[in-house]
Amino acid sequence: MDNKGSLASLKNTLRKIDSLYDFYAKSVGLNYASISILQMLYEDEREYTQKEICNELGLPKQFVNSIISGFYEQGFVHFKEGKDRRNKIILVTNSGKDYAHKILSPLNDAEKKAWGSLSDEELGYLDVILKDFYKSLSVSFDLF
Repeated sequence: MDNKGSLASLKNTLRKIDSLYDFYAKSVGLNYASISILQMLYEDEREYTQKEICNELGLPKQFVNSIISGFYEQGFVHFKEGKDRRNKIILVTNSGKDYAHKILSPLNDAEKKAWGSLSDEELGYLDVILKDFYKSLSVSFDLF
């Protein structure tokens, strides 16, 4: 397969992977962005502001605000004052943790199973390759 064919195949595979995540999100009544935000807030070992979530995921402020507001209205998150009073820190409540666990556990199990089908060496190569691709793409968009 030539480089052009390989690139087309890779792009197609990445779209298919994205569609799997989107399908799962819809199956639990969410969208892919909501799942991503829930993962960040529940699984990451740090606190986030809405601005940081927007920057990390590349999503518009109003869209993220709508998702966070929905989580707040359902009692899944609450806010605390940050260093900058304009940017509150978003924290997951106990009911939010229960909800996130219920939503994210099947997804995490599926990912672990899929990643487990790759050797440590393959995972290492994939990690390096994707980081290099991200860096090159970021430079191309003048974002890095």
